[in-house]
Amino acid sequence: MMPKSQTSSSCKPVIGHYRTLGINNFGVKMEEFWGLLHDGGIESIAGKIPGTVSLEVSIRYLRQQFPGAGTGFKVVLSDCDQFVYQEYDSSPVEDFDEIVGLEPEIVSVEKCTYPVVVNCVMGSLKVSYRAASVYLDSGDPVSFDELAAASKAYWDAWAASIPQRR
Repeated sequence: MMPKSQTSSSCKPVIGHYRTLGINNFGVKMEEFWGLLHDGGIESIAGKIPGTVSLEVSIRYLRQQFPGAGTGFKVVLSDCDQFVYQEYDSSPVEDFDEIVGLEPEIVSVEKCTYPVVVNCVMGSLKVSYRAASVYLDSGDPVSFDELAAASKAYWDAWAASIPQRR
């Protein structure tokens, strides 16, 4: 295995590491959707390691870009074999309830890392999984393209609402 948080120079799957850097059901690199969940707070985590892990991510502004009432998304990670959160200058935490209690808020994702590194306001989440699926909190599936379009629409509208300086 590659050492933790090592990147491949070309950002392409490395032989033997396809499951983490490979393609998920969105048809994009596994880490890319995390960046679209910017400002999302992790509200709950369920499942087991190794196995399937599901997260409830509260991100009202993005959820409002989709039909129906709701405040967030459900992210399901298949064949997840690592899910660790570490606040800066603290010990790593693997217990799901303890992680939720720390209230991680997603800021960005590091490109091409193994495991996937999700940067949060007060630390980082390291996750390794085979595939990911995203659903509205109502249960309807969301494609990567739909998520990306909704995020772009929100941020474009936000940018247009800022008064231009002269």
